[in-house]
Amino acid sequence: MSKYVEPSAVTGHVVVRDVTVVDPLDGSRTPGQDVEVEGGRIMSVTATGAPIKGAHIVEGRGRYLVPAFMDMHTHALETPEDMDGTYALMLANGIVGFRQMSGSRTLLASRREGTLPAPTGAPALLATAGELLTPLNASTAEGAVAAVREQHADGADFVKAGVTTRETFLAALAEANRLGIRLGGHLAPDLDPREAARNGVWSIEHLGPGVTVFAAASKQEDEVRAMRATRELPPLPTTRSTGALQAQAKMIKQMALNPATGTSETEARAYELADGSYDQGKAEELAAIFVEHGTWQCPTLIRVHTQQFGDSPEHTQDPRRRYMAPEELQAWDQSAAKFAELPDVTRNALRGHWDAQLRMTKTFADAGVPMIAGTDACGAAGIVPGFALHDEFDYLAEAGLDPLTILQMTTTDPARFLGREGELGRIGTAMPADLVLLDEDPVADHTALHRIAGVMREGAWWDRADLDAILERIAAKPGAH
Repeated sequence: MSKYVEPSAVTGHVVVRDVTVVDPLDGSRTPGQDVEVEGGRIMSVTATGAPIKGAHIVEGRGRYLVPAFMDMHTHALETPEDMDGTYALMLANGIVGFRQMSGSRTLLASRREGTLPAPTGAPALLATAGELLTPLNASTAEGAVAAVREQHADGADFVKAGVTTRETFLAALAEANRLGIRLGGHLAPDLDPREAARNGVWSIEHLGPGVTVFAAASKQEDEVRAMRATRELPPLPTTRSTGALQAQAKMIKQMALNPATGTSETEARAYELADGSYDQGKAEELAAIFVEHGTWQCPTLIRVHTQQFGDSPEHTQDPRRRYMAPEELQAWDQSAAKFAELPDVTRNALRGHWDAQLRMTKTFADAGVPMIAGTDACGAAGIVPGFALHDEFDYLAEAGLDPLTILQMTTTDPARFLGREGELGRIGTAMPADLVLLDEDPVADHTALHRIAGVMREGAWWDRADLDAILERIAAKPGAH
């Protein structure tokens, strides 16, 4: 059950009638189709015919049917005891699956035992890591190897690098490759992204983060790297006692609100030097390496924007804050106040870096670097779950990506990323009945992705009025995290 999502009255045998079916794989649109659903699966996709007796009919004429969306970088299960509001916002925004970017032995055990919470309309957990690699569990190469082995034994889908060094990152990556488990996440500040790609890193999040990817596209790369630019982080515990684990969790949660509040003056200068000495040819060479080695990128532009414009009214006065739990908003506001105290030179460097991030995203897209859409929702200041994926669509468009590419980054590309092509991300017989009905053509304009007329999750249908009612219930008792 859910506090916010009432069970659908339209479920079981359902037909979305006379709709234009969009295939994100190639952008083709086929009008006049009946999509028949039963048992949570698509039974058939055929030319519109006579109404099917006994089936619920969803009228699709003049509308466009796409596979439902996937958010490939979230922390929705950071608070598994209270994720109902977050899940409801995801449903209302057409999101039916996610990749969990921080886990634990408890989370992995709950998944194995089938005890993860699943309120009405909940999205599917598509993949999860175990504990982040940090100085607590990976302060040495030997510790990093042991952490990877533990997560592999616990059934993690991948290992996420959080706070590492080049030595610990590469040691973990080598062990992950040996065991056949993927490793992705944050690049270490002293790690060349080309080296990470050549050694088989699965994914790079947030375009780095930090300056390391941008150093590789600088005419003054050696000078940028010599600055050894790192975030000013509080000391993390290096023991695994219960108290240390709790202390680490608290520190990481505080850091995660907005890591940019810890930007050092050295890092600010490194951004300015890297951005001012940008070399398009080197950026394209880097992109070619990523293509060659299949190194995925999850830019999370919404995340970097909320970091680098941490006290901007578009985030601090976002009307969608009304859906967030009060304690979450209090933490966000404290983070914004801390950001506002940064020196002007640091704030200017962070804001100036935004154009470089858009430019790099476009360069990667043009080169064919594989990319997925993600938000870093749940625990990050200014990011409203569900809605944030639509913010990401807008920022990807601002970077210059075309509408089809944006649609692919939340449908077919996640399926390919997870090795589940043929199972997710398209509309066809035997595919999951996870669908979004749009009022406009998403291949013509990415903003059509915001015009949701209804969402189907596992064959259950919520129309626009139902989705609005969900949002009103959350606003009346804010509970998203």
